[in-house]
Amino acid sequence: MKTLKPLLAFIALGLLAGCQSTTETGVSMARFESPEINSDPFHFRATVGSDTSKIIAKDTSESTSTSTALTTSMSMTLGYSTELTLGAGIGGDHDYEKYAIKHQFYGSPLESAAEKNLSMAVSLGYIRSKDSGYGPLLAGNYDDDTYDWDLSHDTYDIALISGYRLSSKALLYGSVFYQKGSIDVDYTQMYYLASEEGAMLTRACSDTPEQCLDFSADYDGHNAGVSIALEYAFTHWFAITGEAVYKSMNWFDRSESETAANVNFEFRF
Repeated sequence: MKTLKPLLAFIALGLLAGCQSTTETGVSMARFESPEINSDPFHFRATVGSDTSKIIAKDTSESTSTSTALTTSMSMTLGYSTELTLGAGIGGDHDYEKYAIKHQFYGSPLESAAEKNLSMAVSLGYIRSKDSGYGPLLAGNYDDDTYDWDLSHDTYDIALISGYRLSSKALLYGSVFYQKGSIDVDYTQMYYLASEEGAMLTRACSDTPEQCLDFSADYDGHNAGVSIALEYAFTHWFAITGEAVYKSMNWFDRSESETAANVNFEFRF
């Protein structure tokens, strides 16, 4: 039975090689933060839309990519033109959850905003995502030691938002934003290579844990960018927003940038 364990480990490793991946994270692009807020408490908004994420791998030999997901949120006003939002990105390569508070400090609130209204708001947010994978530390090194990795990505967000009402139904707005955070990764070694009688064999760490090494790593990073959006309210309870965002990103000591367009459907009640 002992002679079968190296063979079984090698077969398992080969079957998993096709889905192996190195450490990577996703950076959400969608904003959809209007500067006009109801001044009274207990006004609600529910939204669903598209969100493009930039996928950044730790291994610089791997090219970046994009992933499209659904973004959804629920917001409630607290009074004094302040709003609390709980959001999530689902269905993409990297799901996330977002918590934000926004305050309008200039211009007429949403319920009384008229044509030519100039509005400004500031928002503070927290974004958290988790991911996991399986593979070598470097892309393509499938003959190297193999690890499970579990990643958590925490980001803090601040934005200044301004808008100009083109009509009673149309609002043009944009934002400048900055995000700073950290990535924590736990690595658990699953297999290692051993030389026996001149041959390289794959061994499972579960059989000989003293030969394997588990470790953690931390990475700091940041994003910055601008957005512009056009919101059109078809009725007092339903609006559609189209948005374009440019974002520069630095994670895993890799500097990347991306431009994305997304659409959002909003229900007010």
